[in-house]
Amino acid sequence: MNLNFSSKSRLGAMVFLWGYALLKFCIASEILVTYGINPWIFLFLDTVTIPSYVIGWNLLIASLGSKQETPTFKTLLLWGIITFVSSTAPYVYAAWAGRRSGSKQVWIVFVLIMILLLISQVRKLCRAKPL
Repeated sequence: MNLNFSSKSRLGAMVFLWGYALLKFCIASEILVTYGINPWIFLFLDTVTIPSYVIGWNLLIASLGSKQETPTFKTLLLWGIITFVSSTAPYVYAAWAGRRSGSKQVWIVFVLIMILLLISQVRKLCRAKPL
């Protein structure tokens, strides 16, 4: 079972996500400014991380679905971290830049969500393939 995307599919996914990032920028830029978040930096982070996000997901899923070779835990962890960082970078920036407009409870919930997401991914990777 070959789960690798072709280069054309990867490019299509990237173009779609770049369009989605622009749409989010157009809709939410005024809201971001009211919370002290620079919408241009958010857009930059959102668009620059798209290639690593698409490639990371592609290689992570392909590694988990590979029947020919068993990927090492290190490989799975590497692509998992790349995917995690790529998908959360703009939102981490938004949380950091808008930190003065939120309470400490918001930060506690944000950090707990990030920790739980990371733990969940590591647990999935540990269950998927033996170390």
